[in-house]
Amino acid sequence: MRKYLTVDKFGKEYYMRYIGVNYANGASYGGNASSYSEKFDNEDEVSIETGIGDMRYGIIGNIKEAYEILKKYLEKEKPSNIYEYSECVQKTILDYFGDYSNTDERLSFFPDEETVVDGASMGKVSDLAHKNAAMCIERAMTSQNLLKDLGFDVTFKVSGVMVNGKTDAHAYNLLSYNDKYYLFDATIPTIRDDKISPIICEIPKDIYEKIKSPSRDIGASIHVVHYNPLKDKEYDITYDSKRKDIYEVERQAVK
Repeated sequence: MRKYLTVDKFGKEYYMRYIGVNYANGASYGGNASSYSEKFDNEDEVSIETGIGDMRYGIIGNIKEAYEILKKYLEKEKPSNIYEYSECVQKTILDYFGDYSNTDERLSFFPDEETVVDGASMGKVSDLAHKNAAMCIERAMTSQNLLKDLGFDVTFKVSGVMVNGKTDAHAYNLLSYNDKYYLFDATIPTIRDDKISPIICEIPKDIYEKIKSPSRDIGASIHVVHYNPLKDKEYDITYDSKRKDIYEVERQAVK
């Protein structure tokens, strides 16, 4: 198991045991680093569920098939810019994990902490391939590795969100490319040029640097409204919600 360095707003250093939510809608939680900018391997333990008495963690597992799917899309689509590469990653995520019709069974793939201590293997993201059960954590972790493999500067992030008026926790990715910065969400994508795109919006550098921080007391909110083709409806989302700094994105394309 790795430990993850976080630096608070006063410059004090802490090492966390897991990657996971540490700030959600005004409440802070200890023990987690909320972001990670490296490729996931099986030394990285990510918090899947943090309910009272129901702690669950997962590792990436073997996602070789996802790389193979991506390679086929790259050969077919021949992408030339960050949007086209991202669209290939989005297609790969959908092919690899499937839809959301079986998400009620998701947690059955991740034994709780007590069970793992008793000898069971920790759950793996790769166990959810083609099960139609993967949610944002698994999709963002896999996106992270695919984008890293393509050579992009990408960060996995999990934070509190406000989605259509309801509070929740959500995982997504942050991209830096050619001095521009983007919010990438393969779970709640948008439409761009009639294609499903996980690049939700471009964001300023200062907002990117704040939301990218793994520390619970550093962050920035991003508010965006866009059409989600996977659910066929408009989404009003605030990422890293209830932060002091809020970036309002110009209204995105809707159906």
